[in-house]
Amino acid sequence: MVATLVKLKWRLTLNALTKNVWAIIGTVFGALYGLGALGLMLAGAVGLGLKADPDVIMLVLGSLGALLVAGWAMVPLLVTGVDSTLDPRAMAAWAAPSRRLALGLLAAGALGIPGCITAAVCLIPVLTWLLAGQLLAALLALLCAPAALATCVLLSRIIVTAAGISSSRRGRETTAIIAFVAFLVFTQLPNLIPRILGDDPTGFLQQLRTLAKVMGLIPFGWAFAAPGLIATGSVLSALVLAIGAWILPMILLPLWQRVVNKAMTSPGSSHTRTRAYAADGAGSDIQHRGLPDVLPWARRLGAALPAPAAAVAARSLRYWRTDPRYLVQFLSVLLLPVVLVLGPALNSSRFVVYVNGQRVENSFALGHAPAALLFMAPALAVFMGWAIHDDLGLDSTALWSHISAGIRGAHDRLGRVVGAAAWQVPALLVVDLLMVAWTGRWEALPAVTGACLALYGCALAWSCLASVLLPYETLAPGDSPMRSRTSGTAFLAALIQMVAILLLLAVCSPVLGMAVYGVVQAAPLWEWVALVAGIVWCSLLLWGGVVFGGRMLDRRGPQVLATIRTWPGHAQPV
Repeated sequence: MVATLVKLKWRLTLNALTKNVWAIIGTVFGALYGLGALGLMLAGAVGLGLKADPDVIMLVLGSLGALLVAGWAMVPLLVTGVDSTLDPRAMAAWAAPSRRLALGLLAAGALGIPGCITAAVCLIPVLTWLLAGQLLAALLALLCAPAALATCVLLSRIIVTAAGISSSRRGRETTAIIAFVAFLVFTQLPNLIPRILGDDPTGFLQQLRTLAKVMGLIPFGWAFAAPGLIATGSVLSALVLAIGAWILPMILLPLWQRVVNKAMTSPGSSHTRTRAYAADGAGSDIQHRGLPDVLPWARRLGAALPAPAAAVAARSLRYWRTDPRYLVQFLSVLLLPVVLVLGPALNSSRFVVYVNGQRVENSFALGHAPAALLFMAPALAVFMGWAIHDDLGLDSTALWSHISAGIRGAHDRLGRVVGAAAWQVPALLVVDLLMVAWTGRWEALPAVTGACLALYGCALAWSCLASVLLPYETLAPGDSPMRSRTSGTAFLAALIQMVAILLLLAVCSPVLGMAVYGVVQAAPLWEWVALVAGIVWCSLLLWGGVVFGGRMLDRRGPQVLATIRTWPGHAQPV
């Protein structure tokens, strides 16, 4: 059964790849990236074995090994879209729960692409200790490598399967959003290093050594720390950790069998919620009186927009509030200024420049920050307007409701623009005012606002066109917002975004030129001209994006829907 399940997993994986050209391209790029990373790790392992002392090797391998196992344990908890090709729930109709089935599913998980790469990583300590001249440590590392791999795979499969049993869809989506925020925070940790080091890094390095030693001694690091202990003369401690490294997967294996049994025998449960909608009041027209008020914002926006556009805008507002895929975009856009400012702010005491040979320290105090921070709001405007560039793809096959209802493309484009602008414009104005107040350059407010309006309108206009002309695979409704696309379109998406940003800067260059000239030369006239030009630019570009994007959607709507149905996870009607 083990061999059958392993063959089945690889056949399913290969079939998924051969159905999409972009999946093959993405897999090739991913394989090249993985091989490059593995080559760098091998180079580091060789250098570590040839140059470092056994104490240092033990600390490095123990801490990194603990992080490897912790990664296998934590990533499935945070990312709910991990590989589940052979999920036990899918096997319930074809096989009964058994020990052989549990072992087969475990082996199939270990022999997948992540498992094979992890197996190679677990063998790297063997090479390091051989180059260091520690034969006993290398032999012990070879014996502990299977235990480390088994621990990684068991933890991952237990968490993936158990989370599918006990968690609701809303709970998994909330966890994924929290994971995304945690990822953004984690990416800013390197900015803390200069602040922590200060002028004397000796104390910090000592604390780092202590932390690495502790990480190697926790259960996740036992298999990697044991060879280091035998290399440094602590034979008894090394044997204890090696035995513990093998006991750990033996303890996890019965737990995995229980999880498989529960997954295959538990009835499916629904975690859907019901919502009561208030009926229309006396102010509604007679034809629709008594119907549930499902989209109250459609009624509120109906006074300023055509009824179809108001309905689309109301639905977009609901998506921005409730859909995890939109919420991730919402959080990423709002956190962008924090990400860009956090590093300079934390290390403000280390910013020193020289003007005419004299040492000048930059201050990040309120009203005295560098003028370069004024670029924050225009950069935010670009990313905000670009957020809806694949909005039709996020609709998935629900797009058929717009097409079948005969909604004009211009109304669809207008509704999506209003739904995004309802929260983006206030947020953009707040960031604009905060950056001006932080720098103390209030005279630059008109120029910065004009640049923001021009870039925002251009980005929205391009999004109205790009979502019709260049739709690319996005996550299906219900998928984790942290899940990777399976058809290899990440490279295509990055290429489209790069070209789009360059195009936006080129189209808005006249307004940007006036704004920069007015701020640098302290010319109030040019700053106000930039504001007026930004308003005109935004209005004209938005009009063009809505009108021409709507016409293209009228012609290409069925083709876009057919394209969406070819993406993995989007074939079912919504």
